[in-house]
Amino acid sequence: MRPQFGPNISIPYGLKLQLTDSNQERESFQILEGAYKGTTASVKRKGPNQSFLVDAMRRDPPGSVRFELGKQALYLGARGPYNAFSGGGFGGFTPVSPGKYQLSIPPFPARATRTGYGRWTRYHRMWFRIGTDPHGSRFLHPGEISEGCVTVRQFISDPLRPQPGFEDLPRLGRDYPTAIGLPMPARPAPIIGWDAVFDYLILARLNDQSVGTLVVSL
Repeated sequence: MRPQFGPNISIPYGLKLQLTDSNQERESFQILEGAYKGTTASVKRKGPNQSFLVDAMRRDPPGSVRFELGKQALYLGARGPYNAFSGGGFGGFTPVSPGKYQLSIPPFPARATRTGYGRWTRYHRMWFRIGTDPHGSRFLHPGEISEGCVTVRQFISDPLRPQPGFEDLPRLGRDYPTAIGLPMPARPAPIIGWDAVFDYLILARLNDQSVGTLVVSL
């Protein structure tokens, strides 16, 4: 997608737009929600008389996510618990504080991720910011390393047989154990694929900036 004046940007699936102009090559629109609300942009047509845009899309009620720090347990509405954690231990990062937060519509594809996560989910770069600060650095996201975010594990790391692309996890476990959520509870919650979390939240709406809320408790 290209803003009227500026470089190409990516916007998340399901974002609400208002079509303003259309020709044989491109369609112009105004973004009505999310980080780029108010921006006028355009997208190249999919093909002759074909559009990437759709006339209507369902909206789900606000998502309700709960996270228990001590139990490393995540709940999606009434479903759960699922495996997640919040850590730190290096770079000055600390676990997310207890409280109630809004979860933002994904503002942009995350850069701080690894291609290896593509084995588990194609949405590994789509993160939900925790809180309303547009410059906030805490997110709900998939991963195996947490810098103060709520990190939804995609696998249980085995220090003797690390997954390809994650050979550094055993070292981090020795030097910065809380960064990878150690120690884990005696009975860890089951893994949930990030696709299920993404599907639950991406079309949910609390307002034109948020998909729902996250409640963090001890």
